[in-house]
Amino acid sequence: MRHAVFLISLAFLLIMQGCASLSPDYDSPKVDVVGIEPAGDGGQALQFNIKLRILNPNSTPLNLSGIYYSLSIEGLDIVSGTARDLPEIAGFSEEIITVSAAASLINSIRLATKLMNQPSEELHYELRAKLGTTLSWMPSITVTDSGVIPLNGSTQNSNTRQPTTKF
Repeated sequence: MRHAVFLISLAFLLIMQGCASLSPDYDSPKVDVVGIEPAGDGGQALQFNIKLRILNPNSTPLNLSGIYYSLSIEGLDIVSGTARDLPEIAGFSEEIITVSAAASLINSIRLATKLMNQPSEELHYELRAKLGTTLSWMPSITVTDSGVIPLNGSTQNSNTRQPTTKF
């Protein structure tokens, strides 16, 4: 009995040490929207192809099983979509992937109504991407980036917060 308790305790300690050594220097990937264009022949006006830039700041490759993303503007979920069969992103590199997305008709109308009734010089946005990985110790990474989009023609970067990550 004492032998079994010792082996279980030893196994637990080795597992805990292994998990601790897997991610101390792991930096969260970064996801940016770099392009949006209408999808298809215009028959589906609320369908888009979105180009996402995924940056891997780590030395190990990032193997993605899929992605779910959403873009909120002024607190309204405007665009969302999913993709799978994504390419491996080598360590210290980036990939631009094209994914399909659908816009919410109701929330798009709400946003347009809000902008007509309360004109603003900037729009607050939040991009949230959940990256599914092939790693058993970290099945997904959620990356959130937020800031403002100036409407007055200003080109200055005016992010309000740093990107955050949840494991």
